[in-house]
Order: sequence, then C-alpha cells, then structure tokens
Amino acid sequence: MYLHNPTSQAHLEDLRARLRAQISCTHRDAQDPTSPHDVVNRLVGVVHRMDKGLITARDALEIYRSHQISGFSLGRWLVEMVDEGVYLDEIFDEAA
Repeated sequence: MYLHNPTSQAHLEDLRARLRAQISCTHRDAQDPTSPHDVVNRLVGVVHRMDKGLITARDALEIYRSHQISGFSLGRWLVEMVDEGVYLDEIFDEAA
C-alpha cells in the first residue's frame, strides 16, 4: 500500500479520532497502567511507520490485533481509506 499524498496527515487524524471514540466506549482493565491516550498514540504511530515503509500492512494488522480495540478494525479502516483514495494498492502502482 502506498499513500496517495504522502504530505497529508488527515488520515492519521481520522484514525486518531476513531480510536479515541472507540476506546472511550470500552471498559479498561483497572490493572492496566497504560492510559488510553498512550494507546491511541502508539497505534497511530504504527500506521505512521507503515506509511513510511518501515513495516508492512500485515505487520500493522498484527499489532492492532494484539490490542483488540472493541468495535475497531484496522483492516476495515484501511479498505475505507483505499476506497477514499488515501492509499493506493500496489497493483495500481504497477499499472501506472
């Protein structure tokens, strides 16, 4: 996957807002010392690293799966972002 406009950060702000909304709706384990703010920042950072090519989309999906944020799916979000033209699939890059 490639960012259509690498200078834009709008998709990361969209992701941040969605994650905040989902985390605020879920019950957190009282024993977990990690703040919801830290979790959101860490997960947005995962997508930022993916955008830079430091990790693959598959790696990002695995990291998100390990956090299990109820009601949020990185896979669905990525499909939506491809549909909106934020990301281009590799096959489109090769065809151009």
